[in-house]
Order: sequence, then C-alpha cells, then structure tokens
Amino acid sequence: MVATTRVQVLSARRIPVNNRFKSILEVRCSDDTGTLSLTYFYSPPGMEKSFTPGKIILATGTIKMYRGQPQIVHPEITSKSEAVEENANTGTAGVEDYNTGRIVPLYTEIEGVNTRLLRKVLYEAVQRYTPELKEDLPEEDVRELGFPRSAEAIRFIHFPPNESEFSVDKLANFRTPSHCRLIYEEFFKFEYLILKQRMNATINQARSFELKTLKKHLDSFLPKLPFKLTNDQQKALKEIIDDLSKSHPMNRLVQGDVGSGKTAVTLLTAAALVAEGQQVTLMAPTEILAEQHMRTALKLIGAEFRVRMLLGKTTASERTKLFTELKEGVPCLVIGTHALLEDPVQFKNLSLVLIDEQHRFGVEQRRILRLKGTYTDPETGKLTEPHTLVLTATPIPRTLALTAYGDLSISTIKELPPGRSPITTRVVQESGRAQAYEKVRDQLRKGRQAYFIFPLVNDSEAEGFEELKSAVEEAERLAREEFKDFKVGLLHGKLKADEKQNVMDEFKAGRTHVLVSTTVVEVGVDVPNATVMAIEHAERFGLSQLHQLRGRVGRGTEASFCFLLTASRMASKEGSETKARLDILEKTQDGFEIAEADLEIRGPGEFLGTRQSGSLPFRMANLVRDKDWLLQARDRAINLLQTDADLMKSEHKALRAYYEREGTLQLGRLKAS
Repeated sequence: MVATTRVQVLSARRIPVNNRFKSILEVRCSDDTGTLSLTYFYSPPGMEKSFTPGKIILATGTIKMYRGQPQIVHPEITSKSEAVEENANTGTAGVEDYNTGRIVPLYTEIEGVNTRLLRKVLYEAVQRYTPELKEDLPEEDVRELGFPRSAEAIRFIHFPPNESEFSVDKLANFRTPSHCRLIYEEFFKFEYLILKQRMNATINQARSFELKTLKKHLDSFLPKLPFKLTNDQQKALKEIIDDLSKSHPMNRLVQGDVGSGKTAVTLLTAAALVAEGQQVTLMAPTEILAEQHMRTALKLIGAEFRVRMLLGKTTASERTKLFTELKEGVPCLVIGTHALLEDPVQFKNLSLVLIDEQHRFGVEQRRILRLKGTYTDPETGKLTEPHTLVLTATPIPRTLALTAYGDLSISTIKELPPGRSPITTRVVQESGRAQAYEKVRDQLRKGRQAYFIFPLVNDSEAEGFEELKSAVEEAERLAREEFKDFKVGLLHGKLKADEKQNVMDEFKAGRTHVLVSTTVVEVGVDVPNATVMAIEHAERFGLSQLHQLRGRVGRGTEASFCFLLTASRMASKEGSETKARLDILEKTQDGFEIAEADLEIRGPGEFLGTRQSGSLPFRMANLVRDKDWLLQARDRAINLLQTDADLMKSEHKALRAYYEREGTLQLGRLKAS
C-alpha cells in the first residue's frame, strides 16, 4: 500500500553493484513498531550525506516486503528541517500541511518538475493569489445554487481541509460543492457565449423567400419522387423552409441516422430555391460522396433543373463553362468538393450553402464558401449572407448538441424509410472466422455482394502494430484463398481518382463480388445489392464509425449481416471496455443510442475527432458526468440573455469584464478545432 510514516534514520550506506560506477543507496530507519528500508537504485553522488543517523524524516511511497522486512523504493522524503524552513517562508504550519497527514493533490507531472515541487509551487500560489480572484458569476447564481465563492472553491479543490463535511468519494467524483461550482461556472460561461453568438446571427441579413412559393415548389416535386417522405423528413423540410422565409441567415444542422434520408431533404430544399432562380452549392468531403450526391440529384431533380459538378479532376473546358454560368447567375445546383473553394469560383446569386459531413471541414473552409454568397445590399447597405444548411450522418448526443453545436438550430431525422432490411451484427473471434467466411460465401452464391474493411492500406503503415492486417495484402489473400471463386476488388484513398471510380463502377455493376477497402467507403457509397459488411480489427474503430460502416449494407430489401472481426482478447473479456463497445453494436442499430454510448466511452474530444486541437474548452466539467449541471447552466444563460443580453446591469459587471478580458478565447478554441 501507499503510506507515509515518520521514522528516525539509523544508517545510510552505498551497496556496490556489478558495474563499478553504480551503487544502491540503502537507508535503514525505525520507529516504535520496527525497522524500514528506504532503497534508491538511482541516486546522485553524496545523497547519503542527507541521511544522518538520528534525523527524523517523513517517508512516502509504496511499502513492499523484501526478505521479510518492509521496504520503500524511491520514496518521497520530507525532513523536519525542511518543515521548519517552509514554515518560516510561508507563514504556514510547515511542509507537512500539504505533503503529509492530509488529502494531498496529485498533479500531471511537467517535464523536469516532479510532483513534490509542483505541489509546493501550487500550494504557495493558492495561498498567495486566491484572495485576489474576482467573482465572475452573477451573485444570484452563487446565492440560489448554494455555491462557495470562487477563491474558496479553488483553494478547496487543490488542498481540501480534513473535515467531515465531505467524503473522499465525493472529492474523487467531482461532487463536492466546490467542484460543482467550478463545473457550473465553465458550462454557464460557455453557454452564454455560444447562445449570444446564435442570437447575434439573427441580426445579420439574408435573402428571404415567400413561404407560400417555397411550399408550392415542394408540392410540385413531391409526387414525382420514387418514394414517400417519412414524417421526420417532412418535419425537417418544414423547419428549413420556415428558416428560408426569414430575413436573417439560416444556420441549421440536419442530423440523421445512416440511411434516414437527409440527402433527399437537402436536394428538395435546393430544388425549391433553384426554381426561384437562385444558385445553390453542396460541398462534400470526398469525390466518392460528391459523385454519389450527383447521381441522387440527377435521379430526383435533374430532369427539371440544372445540376453541375466540380471536382479536382473536372477538365479545364468543363470548368470554364461552369465558371461562366455561375458568374452570370444561371440558376443551378453545383455539387463539389474542396474545388468549390478555389478563387475562380464566383457566384452571382448564391442563396444556400449545403455542407455534408460538415465536421470534416475546417472553420475557414466553411467561411470561404459562405463568403462566395455574401454581398452588400444596394438598398440597405448591409451585408447579405447566404443561408447555410449543414449535414451529419453521425447522430449527436444531446450534451454535445448543447455545446459544440449550440449556435445551430437542429433538425433530427430518426425515422428510417420503409423497406430497409434488418442487419444482423455479430462479434467474431478468431475461432469463429471460418464460419463467418462461409456465411459470406453463402451470400455471394445467392448473387449478393460483400465489403471487407481494414484500418490500413498496406503493411508499411503499421508503425509497430505488426498484428494489424492491411487492405492490399489481405485483398490478395482473400482472392487467393477464401473467395477464389469470386472477383475481389480493392479500394483505398491512395488510388488515383479514375482508379477509384473504376473500382466503384465495377462493384456497383455487380461485376466485383467482394470489395476490400479502407474507411473510404464510410459515407457516400450506396450499393443495395451488398448484404455483408466485415470489419477487420473492429476494436480499432470508434462506435460511431463502426455504425457508419455497417450502414453501407441493409440498403436493399434482403436481410444483411455485419461481422465485427477481432483477434483482441479484450473483445471477449467480461468487464473490458472493448467488449462493452462491441456488445452495444450487437444489441442496437439506433445511431442515437450508439452515439450516446460512444460519447460516454470515448469522451467528447475523441467523439468530435478534435483531440489534438483541444476539443471543448472544459478543464473541470465533463459532458457525460455533469450533464445535469449543463442543462441548469444553459437554462440560466438563456434567462440572462433574455433579461440583460449585453450584461449592462451592475450585478453583471464582473461577468462582462471576464468576456472582454478572455471569455471569447473559449469559443475560439472550439471553433479552431
């Protein structure tokens, strides 16, 4: 166990080891219960001189038995003389006040600064500077919620007193009044800021469209569709055209599960505006997804409206023609990738910007596209912006919707179109692999097709993970051994654009039976005849990504299967995180339920894919653990915006000073992610 004991030094000696330049320092100590050995395998020359016989010290570390005697290896040491010195320097009761005989903080170590030194520095900082801390929170919040003052809360979380008013369990689980106060403060400041930004957006100007006219256009399109819209699709469409009828920019997110029909809603919205003589652009993160949207658009609205495409591979003559049409204001829907951001792309009447899988684009990229539709209104002199509709196929848990997406209005499409086939999902260990392969062959004999997904393109990417299988090598093996009677294709991001297109065309036409690929097929690939999705090293993928990949099958009327292939022992070990994650996919196909579980397991940074750039700017608050405080903070932030949006009242002076000083950095960190 880890313990601290007060002992008297008996002796200190160096024990030579085989290397004549190395030795072990052994310090023998005792108290009234027996003797204790303090052992240092690595110690600077002369260290033994600090352990003079008779000296009283405090030793902290993990106590183990060695040859029948208690021993601590590399303990932390506090001496009585140090305590006296600290007492003189700080005016406190001595170093023992924050190192021993109490609950002590453990900090993440900084290179070159050990925990002990860091604890000393922070103890002095807390004592010296917390009296100068300003109270930023509105006084009514502190009073009504029963919170301690800011200075008291910060002193407590660093060096809590040894009192009976709280339990160590509450301390460890961030449930003391001081923790709750700081958690609430982070949520409140962030929610006010992001909701204020959403409020400010309503001040900006956008071109508005007559609601009756938009409905009339939609009513003329709907009977021509090869399917009937679900209730959720109809509701989302209503929310969108209501926004388009207003004179400020729409800033809406449409979220929906895999296959829920977001694209149909998007294209119908685009068609309504093109019918009004406007230009609309849809930006997708990959050429595969952009081409998929193009095919769907031509099928749904292409007979009546001009639909154009702009990709990196678009020829010079096609580009010149398209650029001319856009500059002249020819009504159309133009679908493309990052090529839409190029300088030669200029619109005359861009009224709606559509961004698919928006989390894959940076803030600057989204801003550049919106600027292409921003102009100064000659009548009002105000900047007029295009409406913006962003899409995501990764359902967003509620807590994330209130934070990372708090400045967006959200439309949710949960209901799946009728006729979708069920997907049976199974976690397959090494022992069940042969049976899974036979199931795939059975589907192929019936004329169906299958995907095999790998985390790597080739073995050179393994970087120490030699056990990981790669797409290139496994495509050869599968073609040679498991599926030698069928045609196996290979698709990955390193192929040239025309090569990718050829592989996909062969698979869609049914001439390729098994498509071996990386996650490039995660979105945008729609082959209804594919009924098997096999994912190698499934434990390496996030839950939401696995759900996205699974959504590539089950798009037709035949029963479909998803095999999560894993050689990880943790995938079968009860209580392991890996097993818990994969079990969720076996139990449910509800993307919203999966997203909630994914957030809880991986945390918001991993979920958003922004771990390297800071994710959400919360140091104390946790979206999963503290969601009740988030909801309360949001409600109070909304109330403050309704009563004193600009923080002009005297009781909100400190909060206004906080935002003027550093508050916008919170939003900046998030938006840079």
